[in-house]
Amino acid sequence: MTSTAAAVRQADEAAEQKSSFTRGIFAGVVLDSLLFPYPRPLEERNPDEARTVRRLIKSLREMQDGLIDSAKFDEEETIPENVIRAFAEAGMLGLTIPRKYGGLELSSSAYARVFETLSTVDASLAVLVGVHCGLGSKAIVLHGSDEQKERYLPPLARGDFLAAYALTEPEVGSDAQNIKTTATLSKDGSHWRLNGHKIWIGNGQRAGVIATFAQAFVQRRGQTVPRMTAFLIRPDMPGFKVVGTVHKLGIRGSTQAELSYDGLAVPADHLLGAVGRGFGVAVHVLNAGRLTLAAGCTGGAKRTLNEMTSYAEQRVQFGHPLADFEITQRKLSQMASEIYASEAMLGILASLVDRGDIDFSLEAACAKVFASELVWRAADDMVQLAGGRGYVKPYPYERILRDSRINRIFEGANEVLRLFIALNGVQAPAEALKTVGSALRRPLKNLGLLGGYATSRVKLRLGQTSTLDIDLHDRLKRHKDYFEKHVAELGTGTDREIVRHREKIVDRQLVLERLANMAIDLFATACVIARTQSLIDEQGVENSEREIALCDLFCVEAGRRFRTARHMLDSREEEVDETRRAVADAVRKGKGYFVRDAILEED
Repeated sequence: MTSTAAAVRQADEAAEQKSSFTRGIFAGVVLDSLLFPYPRPLEERNPDEARTVRRLIKSLREMQDGLIDSAKFDEEETIPENVIRAFAEAGMLGLTIPRKYGGLELSSSAYARVFETLSTVDASLAVLVGVHCGLGSKAIVLHGSDEQKERYLPPLARGDFLAAYALTEPEVGSDAQNIKTTATLSKDGSHWRLNGHKIWIGNGQRAGVIATFAQAFVQRRGQTVPRMTAFLIRPDMPGFKVVGTVHKLGIRGSTQAELSYDGLAVPADHLLGAVGRGFGVAVHVLNAGRLTLAAGCTGGAKRTLNEMTSYAEQRVQFGHPLADFEITQRKLSQMASEIYASEAMLGILASLVDRGDIDFSLEAACAKVFASELVWRAADDMVQLAGGRGYVKPYPYERILRDSRINRIFEGANEVLRLFIALNGVQAPAEALKTVGSALRRPLKNLGLLGGYATSRVKLRLGQTSTLDIDLHDRLKRHKDYFEKHVAELGTGTDREIVRHREKIVDRQLVLERLANMAIDLFATACVIARTQSLIDEQGVENSEREIALCDLFCVEAGRRFRTARHMLDSREEEVDETRRAVADAVRKGKGYFVRDAILEED
């Protein structure tokens, strides 16, 4: 075994030892120590960092007064340079960069909190900062050489130029491991030549340095094979071209560019990480990016709920404010309870990331899916409540709706993330069936970019149980009982589906989707219970009645969704799924809707 192969194996084996709450519940195991007790507030854990976060939030609020004009950014489809300069001076472009290079070196918890507020201020600015700090700069922080860090991180922290992250290609989206861009090393080893195209690249047209990816040829088991490799490129390198920028539905102030690499000459010292190890670079960066996205969506939902509440109180119809009507109250209460859950998940996830010894890839995927769908529903409800005013300018509601839509696509489309969650979750129970375990490995490898290349196995070690073995207030015990019951049902359902479909389970996306939805709601429920218990401990049950009500509402609604998904795992649902496949086939053959018009056929 070569030293490189040994290192890869050691890394995978080390990753397998990391615990995962979500993987556990697929096997009917509750790793409650990962969620309980709920993390303490940042101010208690790191008072100095909490002061920095408050300063940054204050700066953002002050910039809302005159400097940040979201309507103007949207209309002109750009963010002015003076705004970017103000962000740099406030430290907003050095959030993830180590202090030794001039940045703030915020923890994941602190970064998430700043990003949550930034997303309420302006969605396009959140994208600009997220790409700069959370993707481009982060790739250098995590995987850059000392020389690369010294060269690029100080000017990035100062805002001398922006960072970008170029992965997506015209023919490759979620299947990013199979990118088509190639990298060829020169005969003298002095530089690489990159050829290919990248699309939807945030900050791409104005970035000074870009983390990008291409296929380089490496030796594996005696064969020459292409493997994803990461590079740092600059716009002044020969062969680099910005083809243009795109006009978008939302987040119009941010810019996404198409890039062309035509024999792009990249010096050998601009290799990011090792040859053939770009997959790991992409994985580590994108995993952390899902925390940021979940934080931004949670903040966006909070803002929308505030707008919705204000409008519902002021708008009078039939002699009453809209807030008096039960349908409006249902929407307000559901939105509030789901924000409470999203925030609870966010606190847990940020803590897991900061720990460093936990595999948080599935939890990050769960939080991203949940929060991105929450902020979309919130925006849609806001437009519906506002009626005609929700559909037109100068009211901000239509822009909020447009800006919200991208989040279900960013950082891994939600459909693919659900498959990733389920495929990872079923692998441990499937290990008993070698044919299934083997079939799972390749889909997991392809989907790994969306949440981590380590295929951790859940082991029923001493002390692991299928129950929530913690002390909870009596007001929460009913939720605890249902949670434990549902974890057991997820474990049983997972086993049953593996036995039923065996190796074909990798193609049963509807089954995998249901399992993923069950797991997402269970993770969210556990986070809500943990957060509520911590508030009861801190301020007493009498002062926590509103939070307990949010917990009650969310747990009941999540339980209903869980039971619906569980019932759809029934064997009889396979008949309905077969009908779905048959109808989809008819639509494909008919090139769309195929039934004769009910009123009059065209000539």
